[in-house]
Amino acid sequence: MPHKPNQDCCDHGGKRNGCGRKPGVKTQPIRLPAWLLEQLSEEGDPRQMIIDACLAQHPSICNKGPAIND
Repeated sequence: MPHKPNQDCCDHGGKRNGCGRKPGVKTQPIRLPAWLLEQLSEEGDPRQMIIDACLAQHPSICNKGPAIND
């Protein structure tokens, strides 16, 4: 049975429509220790907790980005 890749999502490189990416949202991969992510997951959404902690530590960055589109 021949393998037929999904043209919209499985293309290697280039534009990837339909893969859960939001237009205009730029991300950078940041590796965190597994133990930290596990601990944060037990408390709630790790991503939101990291954002909240950063804003609490550096409140001046709150309005320095584009409109909220996360």
